[in-house]
Amino acid sequence: MTRPVAIAGAGYCAVARSLEQSAGRLTVDACRAALADAGLTAKDVDGIATYPGGGDSVSSFYAAESLGVPKLNWFEDLFGWMPAGITPVIAAAEAVANGGCDVALAFRTVKRPHGRPPPGIGFGARVGGDMQFRAPFGDSMTSSWLAMWARRHMHEFGTTEEHLGHVAITSRHHASMNPVAPLREEITLDDYFASRMITTPFRLLDCDFPVDGGGAVVITTLERARAMAKPPVVVAGGVFATGPRPDWDQWDDLTHMASKYAGDRLWERTGMSAADLDVAELYDGFSWLSLCWLEDLGVCAKGDGGPYFASGKARVGGGRVPVNTHGGSMSGGRLHAISHVIECVKQLRGECGDRQVAGAEVGTVTAGGGIMGGALLLTADR
Repeated sequence: MTRPVAIAGAGYCAVARSLEQSAGRLTVDACRAALADAGLTAKDVDGIATYPGGGDSVSSFYAAESLGVPKLNWFEDLFGWMPAGITPVIAAAEAVANGGCDVALAFRTVKRPHGRPPPGIGFGARVGGDMQFRAPFGDSMTSSWLAMWARRHMHEFGTTEEHLGHVAITSRHHASMNPVAPLREEITLDDYFASRMITTPFRLLDCDFPVDGGGAVVITTLERARAMAKPPVVVAGGVFATGPRPDWDQWDDLTHMASKYAGDRLWERTGMSAADLDVAELYDGFSWLSLCWLEDLGVCAKGDGGPYFASGKARVGGGRVPVNTHGGSMSGGRLHAISHVIECVKQLRGECGDRQVAGAEVGTVTAGGGIMGGALLLTADR
């Protein structure tokens, strides 16, 4: 059994650099906001999924019990190295489509570690496996190996640090119109170049902004969603993909990442193309990731991502497909792409005010970078 599926509700809890609320409290608030948006309560829910990895988060069981869900017909905690924010959304959509449940919550909560790390965790930790050969040369963090990938792209296509700066400037411009975003003051290229270097070519303003917060969406059948409080947003397809080797440094072509494979698979599975897109919410743990996703989805040619942002085409009203209209992870906060899903839903419902993309009917959400990636295609119910 395969049933058409839609997102019927979407919502946030509080989002800020640091919050007093526990991860459990934030989760309940986000899920209740999504349910209220759909005109439902916890008693209507029979499925739940989350990605609980990284920092302090909670399980699907914890969320269901705290919300007062009476019975679960389907649940999933999706651990591991995967596109965190959209993984539970795609899993829940597939469960509803296949009859595993009828109304599912998909959420992602992030509560940053606070205070000093416990003894034994830090720069003096021992490493084994392949990291014993990488760590001594600085390849110990995501920023370092993604920076190497970005440098290759710059070498091959002429992408510049100024191009990366325009990605950050575009995100902040959109965030300035988003009341949920924690960073809303617009920035200039001078601000960008004045920010400290993290690992060449990434500066501080190339990085996502760590926050406490979370978000959730309600997924159900399209038939049910049409009778709920808000216009349904159809889940047209969701995919995961990786490349030819398990380690990034073993790839033959370092000018693209798993985004290339996920993009190709998304269009193959849905029968649509980048030409159909009205809005793109692209994962931006670092500025270069959203640039790479833009190219690998086919919105622009390979190597043209930097000029695309620099020319203003990625802005709302810029004449092409706007990117990260809520500010993304760089200015809207690192919520691992659940915020990108919520923004896409709101864009397709026409609820984004000054940052609304006129006539938006088709949007994509992506997550991940490096050797793994995922993509989601959403459409208005027209």
